[in-house]
Amino acid sequence: MRIRPGFRRICAVILAFVLAAAMCGCGKNNEDEKKLPTSEGFTNDVLLRIGGSEVSYAEANIYLLSMREEVEALYGAEIWDIKFTREQRPYSELMKERLLEKLIYIKLVCHMADEFDVKLEADDILNVNDYTQQYLSGITESTAKKYGITEDLVRSIYNDNVLAEKTYRTITLNADISEITEAEVLRAKFCYIFLNKYYEDAEGNRTPLSEEDMRALWTKAEGYRAAAAESKDFYNYAKGVSAASTIEITVGRADLPVKSRNAAFALHTGEMSEIVEEDDGLYIFYCVDEKDKAATQAAEEARIDEVSRAYFESLYEKWKVNIPIEVNEALWDAM
Repeated sequence: MRIRPGFRRICAVILAFVLAAAMCGCGKNNEDEKKLPTSEGFTNDVLLRIGGSEVSYAEANIYLLSMREEVEALYGAEIWDIKFTREQRPYSELMKERLLEKLIYIKLVCHMADEFDVKLEADDILNVNDYTQQYLSGITESTAKKYGITEDLVRSIYNDNVLAEKTYRTITLNADISEITEAEVLRAKFCYIFLNKYYEDAEGNRTPLSEEDMRALWTKAEGYRAAAAESKDFYNYAKGVSAASTIEITVGRADLPVKSRNAAFALHTGEMSEIVEEDDGLYIFYCVDEKDKAATQAAEEARIDEVSRAYFESLYEKWKVNIPIEVNEALWDAM
């Protein structure tokens, strides 16, 4: 049924690092590295050990600085003092949790790359080198020294991100997408006329129509349907009589209530439905396109992404249980 589209990247995003010299307080000078706190079993610059791979304090800081810049660009520097969640935790704590999740994700997926025979090819390595040089050209020597940023470290980070993304794509090729049906991804385009079954006051309170008013509403709807059938332009006719501000919709079966779904999706292009009564009113559907190709393809790709992501996440959760993850708690708390 399907040719797989390109998968959207999850988590292993190629980081576009742009560090500002004004960013301070997220890292320490190399000269201070020997003073970093550490937990038993760790050297003072190792923050995490994941499946045998180590994450240095400097490496984590590069991720953290990038995340910090992105957050401040969106929400401003005052975001760090705002309390979130029921526990009233500051945003800085939540960001550290996301950082930990990101580091674990990258290292775990890279750790599993060999099992799925994923390696970086020549083109991947060229891209890693390009990303590395672009990044290094965007920071000053003093910034690099301040945060312990070296060419080898930056190249290693980009290498991990490219490898993790490639591993994700390779693994998800094995996801079973045969369960996805044409019916669930089909998107069709309709115009419709809608008539309210209630009165609404200025405060938005609704009062259902009386039985007599409902009979009159059905008579009106039948007249509208007859006139629409004679009209050569359903859309413009509907604009003049419908109580809805939206006249045209592109939807899937799951987007409509059962009665409307059955009536609308039974239509072929150019056909009009009978009057359909729903809880909120009366509907008359006109099928503009029984299969909107662009919308159907987008829905299919989104569904494939969903199935692929679920398949990957089921594996990932097992890795998190079975692969050792050790945190240098003293150093982590000091970040």
